[in-house]
Parts: sequence; C-alpha cells; structure tokens
Amino acid sequence: MDNKPLEEQAENYLKSQLIKFDFNLAKPSFDKYGSDLIIVDKINTKKTKILLIQSKGRTLKNETFSNVTIPEKYVEKYFVLFIYTIDEEKEESLFMFNSKDIKEWNLNDHIYQLNFNKKKISSNYFLDRKFDKNQARNLDIILKATEIKNYTSIIIDGIFLDKAIKATKDIYLDIWPNKEYIIPSLNNVIKNILDYYDKFQGEKKIVSCYLINSVHFDYQNVEDFNENSNFKTKTGNQVNIFKNKTDSIVAFEVLEQIERLINNDNIILVADDRVYEEELYKHRKNGVEMIMVKLNPNNGGNMDTDFRWGDISYPLGISIGLEKHEL
Repeated sequence: MDNKPLEEQAENYLKSQLIKFDFNLAKPSFDKYGSDLIIVDKINTKKTKILLIQSKGRTLKNETFSNVTIPEKYVEKYFVLFIYTIDEEKEESLFMFNSKDIKEWNLNDHIYQLNFNKKKISSNYFLDRKFDKNQARNLDIILKATEIKNYTSIIIDGIFLDKAIKATKDIYLDIWPNKEYIIPSLNNVIKNILDYYDKFQGEKKIVSCYLINSVHFDYQNVEDFNENSNFKTKTGNQVNIFKNKTDSIVAFEVLEQIERLINNDNIILVADDRVYEEELYKHRKNGVEMIMVKLNPNNGGNMDTDFRWGDISYPLGISIGLEKHEL
C-alpha cells in the first residue's frame, strides 16, 4: 500500500503523464493560486511561456460522492486543473479541466464545485476530459496561447546582507557623523533594492525574494525578519518573501536556488563572496543574465564578476535613514 499522502501521489502521477507527452516541468518558485507545477515551453531560452498547473487527488468508492472545489478568483483564462482519481481496486485515472470547463460547474459563494463518484467518471463528461494524447495536444495549445510574463527573483545571502548593512553604516558615519541611523526592516531593504536595480520597474509582475541564512548565524543589523512574508510595491507588484535557514554553507544553497530559477527573466543576486565566482562565471559563459548587488571594491567588496553589478550601499543607505542627496 502506498503510504504517501494522496495529493503527493496525485502530483507524482500527473508528472509522469506530462513527461510522457514531452512537457517540460518545474516546481513554482512562487505561490500563486495554489499552483503545484509549472509547464515550461522552452527550457533553454531567456524568455519562455509558462503555464501554472493545479492538481487534486481523490479516492473513489462506488456510491460515495467526492468533490473538488476551486475559488472563483483562481479561474483565469489559462487556468488548468488536473483531477487524479484512484478507486478501491487501485485503478487510476487523470482528467484535465480548462477554465471554460470549470466555469460550467456549480458556483456558490464564489466557489466552483464539481461532485462525482466512481460511476460518474465513466460518463461522457469525464471520458471527454481524460488525459491522453488528444488532451495533451489541447494542453500544448493552451501553453502556446499564454503570454510571456516578466518575473523578478531576488536571492539574498543573509550573512552578507547583515554584514553589508553594518559596512554601509560605517561608510556613511564618516560622511554624516551626526546623522541618526535606523536598523532597517527586511521589507524596506527589499523595496529599496528593487527601486535601484529592478530592470522591469513599472510592469505588473510577481517578485519572489529568497533570503537564505545559516542556522548558526544571528542577524545584528536588520530587524523584522519574522514580519509578514509578502507585501505590494507602489506600482502594484506582489512581493513574496521566502526565508530559509540551512545547516550547510549558505553559498551552496544560494547557487542551488539560482539553478532552479535559471530561466527567470530577471535575477538579482545579493551576495559578495569569492566562493560564488567560479559557478557564476559558468552561468555568464552560457548566456545567463543576472544583476549582482554587492559592495563596491573600494568599500571592501570581495568578488569579481562578469555580470552587471550595483553598489549595495545605495539602497542600504536609504534603508538606514539617509536621503538620496546624502548618498
């Protein structure tokens, strides 16, 4: 007997079927509408179309009805839902529903609901939506029809960020010794980094920020690391913050996160350590674009890079209480 939770079992079965029909899969780097998987059109291109996929798993019995519910706000034009079923005889099935299908379900209090049992999935309604080569072609049509969207991901080496805030304060103490400096919040730091170095400013998009820190390191120069994990910018962009503490070397976790986001339109890496140089050089050689945010070499920066880079002391200077004319 498979002891994995049913939803995990459903996702694994869905993956196997999508791979069977040559779809490129990834796990989402952001949480939008409960998406479980992303279908990527072209793996090795700078910009590519992506399709967010949601999956549901249900165990079927002969007479007992089961149901699937989807919030109305989730059902956008290119929304795709897969329902995986398994019965008492371990017979598995997979059905695909597009947004038009779901909008035909019962709607109550802004929730779409579909009721079914083992008998009903043998009806023409379900058989027409059973995932096979014809439905795979339909899925590919939906993918090709999606628009290419711009995303920004900020990856932060937490140890470097804390040290960079202290270094920035030390820099400006020599210039403005009587200034009152503040301990910045993480949200404010991220907002200011975006303001300076996000090349897609003004475009509505999702911004995912990954803060990676060691379990053995305590922050001294930034506050509110347990604050809300998301906020909106003045331009309406949604910023989602994901915090991760690791037992291993932070740089290794940062590099793994870059690998997962390699097809992202706009990666901003906040780091400054020579341990990154070799791997980043390989990415640059392969045509990957990225913006580095690090310390200026004149102010103690350690890392050489072939990527475009920005001086972190500018956004951090604003974060600790300086005005732009004081930078």
